Amino acid sequence: MIDRYEDLEQLTRNAVNQLSAESPWLVLSTAPVRPASGTPMAADSDALQRWVRQQVSGWPAPLPIGLTPPDVQPDKLAFTPPRGPGESANKYYYEFHSDGSALGGLQIGVLRNSPSEGRLVWTLGEGALAWISIAMLRLNAAFAQRLTVMGQTEVKVTVVYPATPGLTAPLQVWQHTNGTYSPVGICQSGSVSSARRAVDLASCLSASLPATARPLLLDVLRQFGVLESRHIDVDGVIRRRHFTGHDKLIDTWTRSIGVPSTL
Repeated sequence: MIDRYEDLEQLTRNAVNQLSAESPWLVLSTAPVRPASGTPMAADSDALQRWVRQQVSGWPAPLPIGLTPPDVQPDKLAFTPPRGPGESANKYYYEFHSDGSALGGLQIGVLRNSPSEGRLVWTLGEGALAWISIAMLRLNAAFAQRLTVMGQTEVKVTVVYPATPGLTAPLQVWQHTNGTYSPVGICQSGSVSSARRAVDLASCLSASLPATARPLLLDVLRQFGVLESRHIDVDGVIRRRHFTGHDKLIDTWTRSIGVPSTL
């Protein structure tokens, strides 16, 4: 267990160095307790690209992950938008490793004037934090299953604070309430502490997926003073009405992956 935690930390540190510092990122990484044997990835790159594209094509927000060939290394494949040598990744970043580990990162948050703070903040949508955590946890687990890895996996969720020169805006969770998009909870003036738990891979590929993701999401939200998730209830049911303006997309997505949801 300790060794996999160390692997998870290293996996996350290495990937964060690849990310653009222009806005916040939500990063979710997994490392199975019983890793795969480590088959070289190059021979599987075309098939994995098609598989990844199929997996993400039904996500509630359109993301071009898998539309372009991955960066191929002996022990991993990395999917990023096209970039030049030495350039950081923007919008998304995804790694799949030969031992069954995986890491996904999506840029989240925009700069807004916060009425509660009286200054610019990086706004993190509560709904985005919820569905992205669920989607990436499922994709990572499906990849492990693809390599015939099952059992438990260590999971780490991190909100990466941007390092934009001359800009020190804090992070703040926002939510839609009564037709208004507004802040909730408190600000954080740096990267929040990572949420880290051990979960069962099989539960991430079943109707229990939202219930499995919920504690990780709460570990993040509570650092912003948000004590409960409006988007995943205590029974592990996704509440579509709180995804304001996107409830039909969420309905289609949850049906396609076989997880419970309700208005």
